[in-house]
Amino acid sequence: MLHASTIQQQTIRLTNKINIPQLLKIVGIHFICWLAFLCLPELFNDNISELGLQDVIEDLVYPPRIVNGLFFIILFYFSYFVAIPSYYYYRTFIFIAVYILTTFVIFLMLNYLITPYSSGTSHSHHHHKTILGPPYNLFMYMITLIFSFAMRTYNNWRNVYEEKLNAEISFLKAQINPHFLFNTLNSIYSLTITKSDDAPEAVLKLSGMMRYAVSDTGQQYVSLEKEVDYIQNYIELQKLRLDKNITFNYKITGNPVGKKLAPFVLIPFIENAFKYGVNAEQESNINIIIDIADTSIEMHVWNKKVTIYKSEDTGTGVGISNTRKRLQMLYPGKHLLAIYDRETEFSVSLKIDLV
Repeated sequence: MLHASTIQQQTIRLTNKINIPQLLKIVGIHFICWLAFLCLPELFNDNISELGLQDVIEDLVYPPRIVNGLFFIILFYFSYFVAIPSYYYYRTFIFIAVYILTTFVIFLMLNYLITPYSSGTSHSHHHHKTILGPPYNLFMYMITLIFSFAMRTYNNWRNVYEEKLNAEISFLKAQINPHFLFNTLNSIYSLTITKSDDAPEAVLKLSGMMRYAVSDTGQQYVSLEKEVDYIQNYIELQKLRLDKNITFNYKITGNPVGKKLAPFVLIPFIENAFKYGVNAEQESNINIIIDIADTSIEMHVWNKKVTIYKSEDTGTGVGISNTRKRLQMLYPGKHLLAIYDRETEFSVSLKIDLV
């Protein structure tokens, strides 16, 4: 048997995980909202000014009202948690049309089968027997569906927005790759030992990259000119460690001035090429082409695959997969990304419509 203290500790952990106060707050808000909603039919009562609290309570506990109230509650939560998420998954209007039609048929059957209200009471505004039930029923049915769709759509949008912000924050924090920084500092150190004139320039390029990553990328879109400068500095610093047996081609065409782009949506593919396309003991080949047009930018990156030792870092920033997600969030329907991962080569083609 479990010791009493162990059971108590497990109960405390479960309680902390569920967050009882927050759960009670949510339940309380839902209860109040439903109570207010189910009281709406009283507004349709011609004798509303003569009704007292007892009359309202008697109206609420009438069996037909209870049946309809339970139907609306089930309809709301089933739509919110099951039907609408299924619609978002399948993305077909036929599914949602069939669902609405089915719930409407159930609604009609319930109101036709339940006992009608009697006239001559405080409930006389309900006594008309029709296939829709009391006059207010159709209104409440529509409000229930509309609110469930609206709230679910809003929560989905909010979750996507929060994921987007978290992804961007994580991406920006991870941008200066530790392995790249280590190699660059080693290269700069070698330049200083040999008293090379390239050492001061290399330090300036590295400091410019770090300044851009830390200070200039806090906005959703940045100057394309600065983004291109960052890429060029990155490439120049990488070339410090390239050996003679490595073939490297880099070409940029077009004018970046006055254009904007989301930060760091190009560099992960370039980082990937240097990570998997450079080995001093093998023939290596990297090609990078960037073409800037008036309303778009295209980038083509190709590298021959070489042997990569396990001792090197295992990732470049948050990687290509996260960049793909950022592109989907920032440029929905405004970008084309094609990745070809073959046995001996890796290539990426990316086109983005500029903002």
